[in-house]
Amino acid sequence: MVSCRERGNEKPLLRLACYCLALGLVTGMAGCGKNPRSAEHVDVSGTVLFQGQPLPGGEVKFVAINGGFGATGFIDENGHYQVNAPVGEVEIGVSNRMLQSNRGFQGGGGAEDTGSLRKKKAGAQKAPRVKGHWVDIPADYADPHTSGLKYTVTPGPQTHDIELTAQGPPPSGVPGS
Repeated sequence: MVSCRERGNEKPLLRLACYCLALGLVTGMAGCGKNPRSAEHVDVSGTVLFQGQPLPGGEVKFVAINGGFGATGFIDENGHYQVNAPVGEVEIGVSNRMLQSNRGFQGGGGAEDTGSLRKKKAGAQKAPRVKGHWVDIPADYADPHTSGLKYTVTPGPQTHDIELTAQGPPPSGVPGS
């Protein structure tokens, strides 16, 4: 190893080596041979229907089957949603549990911890509030992997309506699921 001790330059040389290493790592990670479309997201909007009627509030989750990217959007009181979804085949989850008034405390967001959260976040920017009211939809729709809801997101803005039934998704392994 070459030493620069006799010139008193060891710190600047070490600093330069660290900068070069960091730059090389960042450059290498930016082009890791991944498909550049894997992280592309586009606007998808539509209406969530339950038993043919608009679902009055909740959230939708679009999760890419290949690539692990996902996005969440809110459903308004008229069943309309908009999400910036990953391009490609996605699984979709729909939930409105956050609107259920008698959920109680379950470790995250129940009635018992609401006051303390308000105190902790006083002055902090508030997260968007989900509006609407709770409707008893099958719980399997909440998880994109068990909902049976799939869609292929293509480049460019698009519309996709989501239809839910009281029977819920077909059991996994059943043809057409």
